[in-house]
Amino acid sequence: MRAWAGFLLLAVLGCGSSAPSVETGDDAAPPEPAGDARPDRAPSVPADAAPDAAADRRAPEDLPPPADQAPPERDGAAPGDFWSNPVAGGPAWTGPVVPGTVAVARGMTVGTIGPGFLGLSFEKSHMTDNFFRPDHAPLVALFKLLGPGVLRLGANDADRTNWDPAALPVMGGTISRTVGTVAVDALAAFIQATGWRVIYAVNYKTGAPENAAAEAKYVAGKLGASLYGFELGNEINLGGLAYPEARAKWETLAAAVRAQVPGAPLIGPATNPSGLQTYLVPFAKDEAAQVVLLTHHYYRGSGGDAASTIEKLLSPDARLLSVLGTLATAATSNKIRDGYRLGETASFSSHGAPGVSDAFASALWAIDFSFDNASKGSSGLNFHGGGIGMDGNRPFQYSPIGEVKSLVSEAKPLFYGMLSMALAGHGKSLATTAAAGSLSFTAHALEASDGSVNVFLVNKDPASGVKATVDTGGPITTGAVIYLEAPSLGATTGVKLAGAGISPTGAWKPGPPYLLAPAGTSVSVTVPPGSAALVHVR
Repeated sequence: MRAWAGFLLLAVLGCGSSAPSVETGDDAAPPEPAGDARPDRAPSVPADAAPDAAADRRAPEDLPPPADQAPPERDGAAPGDFWSNPVAGGPAWTGPVVPGTVAVARGMTVGTIGPGFLGLSFEKSHMTDNFFRPDHAPLVALFKLLGPGVLRLGANDADRTNWDPAALPVMGGTISRTVGTVAVDALAAFIQATGWRVIYAVNYKTGAPENAAAEAKYVAGKLGASLYGFELGNEINLGGLAYPEARAKWETLAAAVRAQVPGAPLIGPATNPSGLQTYLVPFAKDEAAQVVLLTHHYYRGSGGDAASTIEKLLSPDARLLSVLGTLATAATSNKIRDGYRLGETASFSSHGAPGVSDAFASALWAIDFSFDNASKGSSGLNFHGGGIGMDGNRPFQYSPIGEVKSLVSEAKPLFYGMLSMALAGHGKSLATTAAAGSLSFTAHALEASDGSVNVFLVNKDPASGVKATVDTGGPITTGAVIYLEAPSLGATTGVKLAGAGISPTGAWKPGPPYLLAPAGTSVSVTVPPGSAALVHVR
């Protein structure tokens, strides 16, 4: 973990009806008709684009600086000094406080968070608007803040997009239905600039296998070792085929891809929540020799449901651990090389619930959710997003990254939750208990290879703070804490991590952590209402 933490800090410091909780996926809409396998590649506005989708990009003087001209995130302290130079102080909370206790069980590992655990997912049509390019400086900067992760390009638009080598990117704020060599070249350069890997989806439902195979051959040649694998289609359980027919169709596409790219790593079946038992479980057994990773999708509920509130998002999902357990069993019993991953996930489906999915509460949810996944052996998460006109006209409320006309406009609250996880680094998740009266208060601990421990304290109560006594399970020499906070759980702006927000250029200039006074194996930490603390002890 220590090497990873150094890399991360170098990037930071130096440069309609109620649905069951997991039964509603975001990609439930049927795919568009296939049409011509080689559609017109003129840069025209697609039929499902937003009314303003034809607007031009911003004027050149309004564009963000190229990546090599972006302002440095922070001057001063070396990366290794981030935790070792805390200052006196703490959160300015003078309201009601409830006593709390946290106990970390050293030596009792309940999960692992490894390299590449954090990921992002986008509609594949985002490749057609010149979004992924090395000179999109704010996007490069945000990816580097999270550290080397996994980018998944797929979702509904994977089965609406075809390969045409001559296709050119279209105007920002619009999309097309063809991907060509120019887009793949730009993606490869973007990935080179960020250090990420790619799960790349090809068309399963509406395209010709030989066309998808030709695309895979070009992509494999350009991405090289940065290619994690090819995901064949999206949500094969929603293609109108029973499992045996869906499997046969998948195998036909797999054979075509492997004929062009011998030994190509394959990933799937990218099932939506309703396809877990009837498609993914048998698929894991039948295709164990072919796939390197199982992928499945999860949403807490439907964004169109009036019951999809902040309170619901922050409350435990009784079915989540069961779903993750089923995935873990499918992966381990069939000896899938890299296990399983939630290849597409977010708070609520149908592009999210306004005022919930785009609110600060989503950042706190992401922390609990990440550790729930780790506790059941997940290899990682890909939080989904996209731009207007992709997968319909609805805005992506849950997207971690805000954008306007194919340019980054802001880091959304969910991104701050992801960045908090990135700061905690990699390691063993330790058994941890937490209590603070009747308040919704959780805690999670991660032990690094150097013996240091990072403990998250998540206070989801909107009114009362928690004064927590945190027993870290071992002697403490030094302790420090940073905070993830916002004006309220429902706030969509004003989020800060370590006292600082993330600028539209992707720069984050964190303040120093606050000093904690160790008392044997414990430290005392005040966590204001609707916030999280990240405690670091040695």
